[in-house]
Amino acid sequence: MSNPYSNNDSFNSENNGAGYPGSGNELPAYGQGPYGQPGYAGSNYSGENILDEDVDAIQAIGDGFRYFGRNWAQWIFGPLLQGIVIFIIYLLLVAVLAASGTSIDGMADSGSGAEGALTGGLIAVMAIALIAMFLVILWAYSTWYRAANKQIETGELQFTDFLNFKNAGGLMAVYFLSNLIIGLGFLLLIIPGLFALFFFWWMPAVKAVRPELSVGGCFGASIEVAKKNVGVTILLGVLLIVLHAVLSFTVVGLLIFPALQTLIAMLFVRRTLGMRG
Repeated sequence: MSNPYSNNDSFNSENNGAGYPGSGNELPAYGQGPYGQPGYAGSNYSGENILDEDVDAIQAIGDGFRYFGRNWAQWIFGPLLQGIVIFIIYLLLVAVLAASGTSIDGMADSGSGAEGALTGGLIAVMAIALIAMFLVILWAYSTWYRAANKQIETGELQFTDFLNFKNAGGLMAVYFLSNLIIGLGFLLLIIPGLFALFFFWWMPAVKAVRPELSVGGCFGASIEVAKKNVGVTILLGVLLIVLHAVLSFTVVGLLIFPALQTLIAMLFVRRTLGMRG
């Protein structure tokens, strides 16, 4: 008997029809065939074949608020835990510097003549301390993207996600390079800075979504994200600036904006790359 809702008679009980599950014609496994194409979680992004559908900037912002509302405690107190860790490390570094300074003063009072060497050592310790603080702060900001991606992907978020050091090096490097390029662009001229911001601000989010990508791959994917929907990308940037201006009138707004910005960026990147979110 023919299927009354089909334009052909191939859909029947004998062969189950082309394209339908049955003996000898099963659906492909998750991550293969149509499920492995862009637009589905589990696809392997190659920098091409991203969705043809436009991403809605306003919807991305609205969904960013909704995701924040679901785990507002984690987004507020998670970074607070990071701040405590950074403060403890800062105190330890200050203690080391103070001890080094005391040693130099003691050597100077004793007239041993080793003040020059100790001063050089103190400068080296200070440089190491500054680098250590920079890396810790870089780690703290980088983990936000991983936390946002996890929440969007799984719907779950824990405080410990903001204290995760595992495989953080790649994301830290991408975060540093993207901000360095954008910063240098604005130092040179405003226009190069705006171009750098437009194309490379998405790099940390891309790395969080696709941790297997190299730094060069993140550059390419970030450019693809930016130019996929130029008008939408510009609109989202303008809306984020307006949102920051509005929220900056209150202390609470200033506290929650970084989390909102991270979630919105992650949603925009994931949807542009054809991933659910």
